[in-house]
Amino acid sequence: MNDQAASLRKKLMQKTAAVEPLKKRRAKTLAIVSGKGGVGKTNISVNLAIGLARMNKKVLLFDMDIGMGNIYHLISKDPGHSIAEFFTKGVPLTDLINSGPEGILFIHGGSAAAQLFEWDETYTEKWIQALEQLVDDYDYILFDMGAGASKESLNILLAAEAVLTVSTPEPTAMTDAYSMMKFIFLRDEEKQFFLLCNRAETEEEGFQTAERLKQTMEAFLRVSPIILGSLPDDPAVRKSVKAGQPFMIAFPEARISTAFDIIVKKYAGVPVKDEQKTSGFIDKLRRFFTERRDSR
Repeated sequence: MNDQAASLRKKLMQKTAAVEPLKKRRAKTLAIVSGKGGVGKTNISVNLAIGLARMNKKVLLFDMDIGMGNIYHLISKDPGHSIAEFFTKGVPLTDLINSGPEGILFIHGGSAAAQLFEWDETYTEKWIQALEQLVDDYDYILFDMGAGASKESLNILLAAEAVLTVSTPEPTAMTDAYSMMKFIFLRDEEKQFFLLCNRAETEEEGFQTAERLKQTMEAFLRVSPIILGSLPDDPAVRKSVKAGQPFMIAFPEARISTAFDIIVKKYAGVPVKDEQKTSGFIDKLRRFFTERRDSR
């Protein structure tokens, strides 16, 4: 009799497990940064979104270059509204999402939003709640970070699960890239770092640049970034910018497009670092904003 009851309980548990919805993993969050301007960070951000979308991933790209947002220039589409309206007019963040090529979605940073990034507690909570709704709707949320950083946008950078640092072989770009990664790591030792060298004259030069940055991080900070790859200094990039199209769409057979396709696949294949041990994006974001408010 006991065996029969146990068998029935087992069958019931199996049925219950079968109808329970699978737990959906929240969006992977990635901040794309550079130590200095002019290294191609925004171009990388847009084309990364394109590459992930081609892998049937749902991608949202935030233009966080507040006051100088320019993502829309690369896709020839004026969004007509920006993140500023979330604060000035109370427009829901979801209503500010624009559609881009290959199914990507993006939110424009605007040209007059810089002054809005000094928020009171009400704005902060609205912002966090809005982002919390989005992380369950996407596979990836990418933040194209601006060269300048307010305290609020810095919180977003630090809360992202991973950081992609874009550098070029120029010594100043490498120095600034290391300084940026060091700054981030010292505030969040859980951070996962990726490295990409852009505008390399040869593939060897690109990988040597990334390897030197990796070795410096390992020597001084005991953290090992993942090298995603090297991109050539390809005229197709300048032509695609003039055409208002991402290079992966405008010139799919160009050297940079084929190289970048490999990079996208490599990035997508890397699991979140210590996912069970790492605080989630929203939890970190709330903590960083709280710490800032309490320190006043």
